[in-house]
Amino acid sequence: MNQRVSAYQRLLDIPEIFRGAELTMRFQWTSKKTSQYLYMWAERGLVEPFGGHSDVYANLVRNRTPKWEVALQKAMPSALVIGVDALRRAGVTTQIMHRPEIAVLSTDPVYKADRYTLVPKSARYFSRVRPGIIRQDNGLQVLRPEWALADLLSSGGWKGFPLDPDDFDWDGGLDRDELRKAILSMKLSADIEEQALLSDPDSGGDAPQP
Repeated sequence: MNQRVSAYQRLLDIPEIFRGAELTMRFQWTSKKTSQYLYMWAERGLVEPFGGHSDVYANLVRNRTPKWEVALQKAMPSALVIGVDALRRAGVTTQIMHRPEIAVLSTDPVYKADRYTLVPKSARYFSRVRPGIIRQDNGLQVLRPEWALADLLSSGGWKGFPLDPDDFDWDGGLDRDELRKAILSMKLSADIEEQALLSDPDSGGDAPQP
């Protein structure tokens, strides 16, 4: 019983999202002892690992609904929300992805994470989309909707677009100039570029059919 009280007391003093290595320093434990405690706490439902060998954990004593995006950013600082979820966050679609697509710099460690689809991307890719990256208050990077749209189209054009026309809000506030910049950066073909720009609410065009 004392061990359980001790575990709660320890975890109440630990951030909601933490690294196992932080316990080693805080409590002057060996790495082996830290691993033993983390395993024991996870078995008892007091902490939950982010995934893989990331060494990032959610403190369930402090918060039973972990802020996994904070854990994601802590585990992989280069993480960038792309794809449909980037569009959803901007209000362009209401479709919720079971596993949001996350770009990660391919030269960085990429850990297994069941909550996300992790896509290693080159430094060239990150350089190309950098003008379209915004950062949330929690530190996580997200592509602006115009850049997320252009990025999706660069993979397979309208034929491979993952949303049905009815699931995409063409009046959702896409910025025409920003979309043009993204299209230029992604080097989209002329026909895809024309259709994308015509889909913009300011242009008066209709949404293209996939």
